[in-house]
Amino acid sequence: MLREDKVEDIIKPHESEEPSAYADRLGIQYTSHVSNIHKKDLGQFFTPKIIAKFMGEFAVSNSDKVKILDPGCGIGILSTAMVEDFILINPKIKTIELIAFENDIDILPYAEACFTYLKNWLESKMIEFIYFLCKNDFILHNSQILAGKESSYEQYDLIVSNPPYFKLPKQDPRALAAKAVIYGQTNIYSIFLLLSAKLLKPGGKLIFITPRSFCSGNYFRMFREQFFNLIDISNIHLFDSRSNAFKRDKVLQETLIMVGTAKTNNLPQQLNLQFDLANNKKILISKSAGLSDLSQRSWMFYPLDSLVDMDSYQKTLHLPSSTEDDDVIRTFRGWNMTLHKLGWEVSTGKIVDFRSKDFIVDQESKSTVPLFWLHNVHSMYYNWPDTKNVKGKSKGQFYISTNESQKTLVPNKNYILLRRFSSKDDSKKLIAAPYLSEKWPQHIKLGIENHLNYIYKKEGSLSNNETLGLAALLNSELFDRYFRTFNGNINVSATELREITLPNIEIITEIGETILKKNNTHNVNIDQIVSDHLNLNQQ
Repeated sequence: MLREDKVEDIIKPHESEEPSAYADRLGIQYTSHVSNIHKKDLGQFFTPKIIAKFMGEFAVSNSDKVKILDPGCGIGILSTAMVEDFILINPKIKTIELIAFENDIDILPYAEACFTYLKNWLESKMIEFIYFLCKNDFILHNSQILAGKESSYEQYDLIVSNPPYFKLPKQDPRALAAKAVIYGQTNIYSIFLLLSAKLLKPGGKLIFITPRSFCSGNYFRMFREQFFNLIDISNIHLFDSRSNAFKRDKVLQETLIMVGTAKTNNLPQQLNLQFDLANNKKILISKSAGLSDLSQRSWMFYPLDSLVDMDSYQKTLHLPSSTEDDDVIRTFRGWNMTLHKLGWEVSTGKIVDFRSKDFIVDQESKSTVPLFWLHNVHSMYYNWPDTKNVKGKSKGQFYISTNESQKTLVPNKNYILLRRFSSKDDSKKLIAAPYLSEKWPQHIKLGIENHLNYIYKKEGSLSNNETLGLAALLNSELFDRYFRTFNGNINVSATELREITLPNIEIITEIGETILKKNNTHNVNIDQIVSDHLNLNQQ
């Protein structure tokens, strides 16, 4: 933390230094004074200069005056870099007004130094720069707008942000302020996005860099529904690397850059879309490995309705990054079967280890049943009991079956056990193991720990062929590629699994029958079998 008597030690700009370069140096100095814990608690991940400059390329105006909002400015790197590019792309500009929110008192002196230098630099170019550094919490400051109780409020031509990223407790004042528009425990960045969408003038431009976890999942369903009603997305940029975008802050996160325009029927608008995509509802999706190849990024246009079904309940946003991804999405859209239509269901394991510790044991006895954990489940097979490949505390492989513990157990019948979380070491997001009850006929019940999902037939039991067939599909490269087009985190939710379309039951059972004929069901070429039965090689 920088003490008040050290404010005078804030570094000074070099002669003729670009404001973005100065802002970047300020960020390095600030980081050297605060702990990583402080930054993590506040969700502070400073925008690399190269990303900030790239985001600035999307800010285009035909007006001589623009009003900009940065709802979580930090040092001011993003706003500063964006303004630098803005005056190059928009030679008519004469006045720039910036409203910047930042509630970390430790960083405010740096932001003040950054914007003061930017003001002097712009005035030397005969451009008026008016800025206000608001020291309030952005969400709480605008809570009446979120609640729909404010009919008249300040609006902006351009909103640019690298918002904080962290989950809000349900009783956090900001979560409570957004409860009308956000469901459950959410990440704070989604509130920044939605509130910013509401603060845009009709036709105004929104440019954000965020995690891509909002694309799917039940927690973000209400957010997607409202955001898509407010914003026409025009551009999305994807990074192949999870670590490259915020390498300096050692952040491991799947991020994207999103550009959108506030919906309006009054075109032309003050801020024009760079690719004029608002009318025909197309989205340009670009991709780079990281930062060094941004200038060589690949890109492709997609119709909006091929990426998100606006009539669906979930409104999941798919983000293909190649023609192969596009083909896979079309394959899944050609299917109309789901778990629900098959009479199947997916649930989350009922055993939470810290609540059930009195029933979890290491040794088998007459009163115990098998207990499956995440580490027991592998692609097309499970390893149980397994006490060797455990990270951290011991995970007992048996569960005591009593009258009290019955409510957390499931009947011993056929299941597909599926990991709810993937790790950085996993090559695929979907890792599923078929469990055939005939192998353990002595048990009436099973225990499934909370880090696993399990798929089952609601009435009766899955056949062996159905179990093996669906497990093979879930473990296939085809399903992994499809899942990655909308899932941007390590979680595999039951909601997402319920929404995935499937081929008809005949194909599923045929795949299972082919695998069942093999001597070792987990040592087969799953992708080849799936491709053959789906005729993918002929498409």
